[in-house]
Amino acid sequence: MSLKVFVLKYKNQLKAMNPKYDEIFSLSDNEPIRFRDKDKVKMTFASIADTHLVNNEAATVNLNNFFQDLKNADGKFDAVLMAGDIADYGLKSEYNRFFDVFDKYKNEHKLFVTMGNHDVRFTFGKNQKIIMNKAEEYLGIKTNRKSFYSYDVNGYTIIVIGTEKRVLEKAHITKEQIDFLDKELARATKDGKPAFVMCHQAFAFTHGLPEVWKTGDMGEQNDDVRAVMEKYKNVFFINGHLHGGVFEKTFEVLNEENNVYSLSIPGYRKKNNFGYTDCGTGYYGEIYDDKVIFTARKFVEGKRVEAEYSRFEIELK
Repeated sequence: MSLKVFVLKYKNQLKAMNPKYDEIFSLSDNEPIRFRDKDKVKMTFASIADTHLVNNEAATVNLNNFFQDLKNADGKFDAVLMAGDIADYGLKSEYNRFFDVFDKYKNEHKLFVTMGNHDVRFTFGKNQKIIMNKAEEYLGIKTNRKSFYSYDVNGYTIIVIGTEKRVLEKAHITKEQIDFLDKELARATKDGKPAFVMCHQAFAFTHGLPEVWKTGDMGEQNDDVRAVMEKYKNVFFINGHLHGGVFEKTFEVLNEENNVYSLSIPGYRKKNNFGYTDCGTGYYGEIYDDKVIFTARKFVEGKRVEAEYSRFEIELK
């Protein structure tokens, strides 16, 4: 890699970590989300990451646009997956803003949350309690002060994993979590149904790592977690953290034989680094008996993403 390219990528990383994005977006209802077949779809979800919520009006309005765009859809969303870095500085007031917005929509769909490095790099115990308590409240489960849990929506399992201690960028995934993941994936996939696993950090050497982000992978337990996932068929891994946008590395095969894939969700609040870089972007998923479809969406404005790599359709095995 040339020095010029290295410097450019390093600057982009710094910009993604400490930007000042205060533009308030207007939400349109002219292009509502339409599912491939709303009469046959079995489960639907929308996923965003890296809201990096701060204490200003723009962050609140733009987050609300996401949930309102789901409500405007021509069909019902069953779940929302928030893949970490909910807050920017890990302040209680930032979490209050996020959950105050969601509370207006909590009867519309289930909310799944995990912790990102911005959520725990300064204060772990306090913020883990805030986030896991909300998972318990919205899903009606018990996490027992752990950073992992699972929940079934319309018969499909969503498994959430996350760091168990304070970290700067990576995660610390305990053996207890890995054993839990193994057990839940065995249960979830035994009848051929797809399962979904969410963590803030990505697997090493996926989505352009380490070139796109030196410290963007899961960390020490990376190989153990991936090995468990690759044991089972039709498993889809969802991460944030990389601010990669919609580009050629957004969606990758982890294990072709078993139909295991990884989807890296673009950053929501901040402009992304590659391909289609607009902030306010995420993906929504449609699950059918024979396939899973992921489609990029600029939720903050209620618009389709007209870009390469904006749609992926995977036949189930």
